[in-house]
Amino acid sequence: MDNKYKYTYERTADYCYKGTDILINKLNITNDEDLFNAERELVSLRTYELNEKPLKGNFDFNYLKDIHKYLFQDVYRWAGDIRNCNIAKQDLFCLTEHIESFSKDIFDKLKKEKYFVDYDNETTLDKLVELFADINALHPFREGNGRSQRVFIESLAKINGIYLDLTNVSKEDMVIASHDSINGNYKKLKEMFKDNSYSISEAEREEYINVYCSDELKKLIK
Repeated sequence: MDNKYKYTYERTADYCYKGTDILINKLNITNDEDLFNAERELVSLRTYELNEKPLKGNFDFNYLKDIHKYLFQDVYRWAGDIRNCNIAKQDLFCLTEHIESFSKDIFDKLKKEKYFVDYDNETTLDKLVELFADINALHPFREGNGRSQRVFIESLAKINGIYLDLTNVSKEDMVIASHDSINGNYKKLKEMFKDNSYSISEAEREEYINVYCSDELKKLIK
């Protein structure tokens, strides 16, 4: 991976062990590679659990935070919490002081568009790409943004009659496509979403609505 796509973080004493770039974790692991492997294994297990028994929610910012908390609950004490340091990957992600306001804009817009359920599938895919790009630019968590937003977007796609699965997309391809989207170029993301999705039946869509949506949300989209 090109160095230009590596993360840079504003240094804050409450995230890393003193004198290191290793995140303080519930496992008390102080070796970078060991933490990477443990995190990957534990989050993969939690992702599997979410696939088997999804969280119900309103597809709002709280729902994204709930997903993050569930995925990373075994590793970080701040799972589900908004970061308090700034992050860049060549381009600067949303500044910490604007996360709440930017997230409100993103999810208010999603609600206003009725979670895309009134669009045809082609338009919905375009809307999902744009939402994915916005959530990526928001980057609300210190670690685990990509995995959380993928679960969120894949779940939202299902209640719109689209089965989207981005797990086979390489990390490098995802990083480059996400980087391009921050600069307003959605071409790679659109190709990625189109190549890794297919339409599902109305009966399946209804089943997913019952599985993923709160009672409040069901009333809005049915």
